[in-house]
Amino acid sequence: RADLNRLKRDITSGRVVTTDPNVRSGSQSKRKWLLKWIVPATTLLAGVAIAFWYIHRPLPRPRISKYTQLTFDGLGKGAAGIDGSRLYFSLDYVNGIRQMSMSGGVSEPVPIEVPKAYLYPGGISPDGSSWLVFSQVRSPERPVSIVHEPGGAVRYLTDAISAIWSPDGKSVAYSTGDGNINLIQSDGTGARTLAVVGSEVGWLSWSPDGKTIRFVKDGRPWEMSSDGSNVHELLHNWGPSYSTCCGLWTEDGEFFIFGADPRGLPGNNLNELWALDERHVWFGKPSSEPVRLTSPGPFRWGNPLPSKDGKKIFADGFVDRGELVRFYVKSGKFEPFLGDAESVDFSRDGKSVAYVSYPGGILWKANVDGSNPVQLTQPPIYPVQPRWSPDGAQLVFMTASTSAPSKVYVVSSEGGSPRLLFAEGNGEQDFPYWSPDGRRVAFSRTPDSLRGAHGNLAGIIYILDLATNHVGILAGSEGFWAPRWSADGRFIEAESDDAHRLKIFDLVTQRAWVLGTGMEADWHAWSRNGRFIYFLSVEGNPGIFRITTQGGKPEMVVDLKGFRSTGTFGWYFTLDPTDAPLVLHFNGHDDLYALTFEKK
Repeated sequence: RADLNRLKRDITSGRVVTTDPNVRSGSQSKRKWLLKWIVPATTLLAGVAIAFWYIHRPLPRPRISKYTQLTFDGLGKGAAGIDGSRLYFSLDYVNGIRQMSMSGGVSEPVPIEVPKAYLYPGGISPDGSSWLVFSQVRSPERPVSIVHEPGGAVRYLTDAISAIWSPDGKSVAYSTGDGNINLIQSDGTGARTLAVVGSEVGWLSWSPDGKTIRFVKDGRPWEMSSDGSNVHELLHNWGPSYSTCCGLWTEDGEFFIFGADPRGLPGNNLNELWALDERHVWFGKPSSEPVRLTSPGPFRWGNPLPSKDGKKIFADGFVDRGELVRFYVKSGKFEPFLGDAESVDFSRDGKSVAYVSYPGGILWKANVDGSNPVQLTQPPIYPVQPRWSPDGAQLVFMTASTSAPSKVYVVSSEGGSPRLLFAEGNGEQDFPYWSPDGRRVAFSRTPDSLRGAHGNLAGIIYILDLATNHVGILAGSEGFWAPRWSADGRFIEAESDDAHRLKIFDLVTQRAWVLGTGMEADWHAWSRNGRFIYFLSVEGNPGIFRITTQGGKPEMVVDLKGFRSTGTFGWYFTLDPTDAPLVLHFNGHDDLYALTFEKK
């Protein structure tokens, strides 16, 4: 009875311990069963998770691991082609084609019977037997010849802005000034239009598999199928303010290497280098966005050219620095003036100067000796060609960009927010110039509807009446741009679209006449007494020239042979109030480099 009562108490309290061996062995078997299946299942799930991650993991980002300098002369170059162990490049775009070992060393000229020969990037045929050689003339479209091996026979092919071999070397795709991309057989037959793009196209590149052609339109990367279909912007959501250039595929088609300038400036093919990862693999996922290869900093890079094995990228390494110098006729020497300044203009009273820092792109005003500078603009606006109002209260300027048409702004000389001077209409607005009485502003404009059939600017000069806001066209100014008002207000002088003519408009007699310069005539300026037009020419023997307002043969004022220049548009020139020439001297660094490209 005592044992029975104790058992009841144990049952009531829940403390019942069985001594049955069958019950104990069942619990142990259940634990063993759980251990037998849970561990493998957990291992399997972990393996599946790892495999899922591995399949969908981001692929290793490509990078540049080493920079090797190949040339040491500091002269501007564009890497253009590889043949065996030789690297070919164009020197300064006008001084012919040179070759050197891909490991560096002394370069040698390549004998080619083409004037001002320039080898376009990717211009060597896939089998290395033929070259696409441009002749550097002042025109959007330039003669393109096929040269059969260096020093071989030359045969004219077509006129083009850009051209590229097909992967099989049997045909050439090329772009024209009327906004077309055409195809022609390498023997010069069968020319036809592939696509009508609608505006000038540059930097053509053909994919190694032959399926895709890429190009730059309005500073942005575009692509289409090689049959001309499916024309579309390539990276429309990426870097909207960036201007891009000079893209080529690696030989295996896995990467597209290109340059992109975050400032979006025109006339400058020196950028940061980027890679678009286009690897097609079973395991791993490439980045959908371009990968930056070079770091932001003083070095900028141009004309990337992948090596045949894809392990190197040859490129022009450039540190851009400019110093404004003034030429003194008596000594025949240049002397520094205002530091890193371009786009210089002097106030009418001679006490102040306005300028744009280069390459910073900031508009400043200062005392005429450069003291007490005051900042007037800030990024993203990049001002060019500021002009003082006659009363010194305001400055007008144009903007420089490839991502948007240039516009004319006005800003107080005391500071404040710039505002659009003329907000109506589409197309480019550029090179504003005050009338001497301060009541009007002349500027050139290129409406989209009036672009030339061969890529010419087809500029027209407009005059804005500031009191009425009325804008009128200067009669007879079609095909001319960049107006300059004479100091007495009677004349407007302008440059032709082909840069080989100047035109003077007499606003009193309504008569106009053309000055034939026989050479390029850029960055023109009135002399102090109004008897001469000064201009810069880099065609042939570069120099600063002047021509009388009645015409005649231009005379050289300053010989610029061997002068290293720079600027937003490559060169810059103006006159100071004493007619002393001011030019922007390049004192940076410019050489070819081999960049070690790693993708694993």
